[in-house]
Amino acid sequence: MLARLAAFRKWKTDSRGAAALEFALVAGPLIFMICACIELAMIILLSVTLDNATDMASRQIRTGTIPATTTVDDFKDLVCANMALMSGRCKSSLRIDVRKFDSFALVATAPPPVVDGRWSFGETCEIGAGSQIQMARVYYEWPMFTPLLQEAFTSLSNKDIIITSTVIFRNEPF
Repeated sequence: MLARLAAFRKWKTDSRGAAALEFALVAGPLIFMICACIELAMIILLSVTLDNATDMASRQIRTGTIPATTTVDDFKDLVCANMALMSGRCKSSLRIDVRKFDSFALVATAPPPVVDGRWSFGETCEIGAGSQIQMARVYYEWPMFTPLLQEAFTSLSNKDIIITSTVIFRNEPF
């Protein structure tokens, strides 16, 4: 009996393998946090890039540089030309909603982009005349890879998130 007690005491004080055990307990959450930080950084980078690209493309509407016959694909080309790092899958991931309004109060009546996890509108590109109010909404569909972040950010039924950029302005008198 004393031999068993002595063996147990020896095993209890043995610290070999402690580092491996501690790493095994910490590695999973650590890797998750690193992946989550990288993914959030990518989302922030994409959001800032999309805002800049939308502003640059909308400026051409505001100044009357592009014709009223501009199509959705033409406007997508303008946005994607300013997306630099994210231009690889830009056109297939973008949704465009450019509308003209008679007053700023009517802008609030624009339809929501997503209802029940599905896109709720057809893409439009209505270029207004001089001094007319315009709203340009650009949506970028981005797949999420980090599991818990998917649940926190999900907008679409396929677990992708929507990064949105909206610009509302009055056209210059051209």
